[in-house]
Amino acid sequence: MMQNIILSIVTPSYNRRELLRRCFESLQRQTDKRFEWIVVDDGSTDDTESAVIGCQAEARGFPVYYLKKKNGGKHTALNASHSLLHGKYVLMLDSDDTLTEDAVSLVLEAWAFWDTHPEVGIVTFLKGSDLEHPHCYAADENCPVDIISYPRICPVSQDACEVIRTELFRKFPFPVFPGEHFLSEGVLWNRVGLTHKCVYINRVIYLCEYLEGGLTRSGRAMRIRNPRGGMCSAHLNMSKRNRLKSRIKNAILFTCYGCFAGMKPPQMAAACDHKSLMWLCLPFGFFLFLYWKHRYER
Repeated sequence: MMQNIILSIVTPSYNRRELLRRCFESLQRQTDKRFEWIVVDDGSTDDTESAVIGCQAEARGFPVYYLKKKNGGKHTALNASHSLLHGKYVLMLDSDDTLTEDAVSLVLEAWAFWDTHPEVGIVTFLKGSDLEHPHCYAADENCPVDIISYPRICPVSQDACEVIRTELFRKFPFPVFPGEHFLSEGVLWNRVGLTHKCVYINRVIYLCEYLEGGLTRSGRAMRIRNPRGGMCSAHLNMSKRNRLKSRIKNAILFTCYGCFAGMKPPQMAAACDHKSLMWLCLPFGFFLFLYWKHRYER
């Protein structure tokens, strides 16, 4: 079966045993079975393992793999999946989400064309609450663009379904900061975007339900508790390839998260490649730090 695997679907999971069934059933319904499902258990305490073993026994037409690791956050679970990948491309599927039944077919159809374009590292489909309501979409479909600076149209959020070449997924592991358990997936897309283009396809293939306690809903408070990861993400978005408005916003965030990390301005400057912009935005970042500290740390 291994030679037929083209797509690796990776699902990091933490105490989502009951939700994995829906995720699995959406994979069972795929019209194209040239994929594998890799579940990385990020230190769950709810016997996720037995749920995945059940899926392994029921799976028809595709293999299911399971790996358990010490809890470290979603980004570390994604890093742990590297050694298990057999597919040419990687799609990240959260444990509380599902795919449309034609998702794998559409992904492989798109990559069958773009694979021969080495400048393209990511093909991005849409996420949505249903097929008609995408969270965001692109005005320029089916053409290579700069994922760092390209302005998506975002009625709901910037969330999309990126499918990346496996060699790039492995080449750019997520940075890990001691004591921190969260890092935005945008860090990966921005790092890949420094050398490769992205192609957008305006088709919803990924269906989302946001749960209380999930990463998407935790948002800002999660980033405040993991400030060095927030600095890393903001720093990448300060790139001169980005729009000036976005660069300024992220310079403010960089200094704000630096304050939450307990860093002094000279320490922030030493960690920043855009020092002039950082110093200009430092006062605004400090006031944002005071506001968020009052709002989120009470």
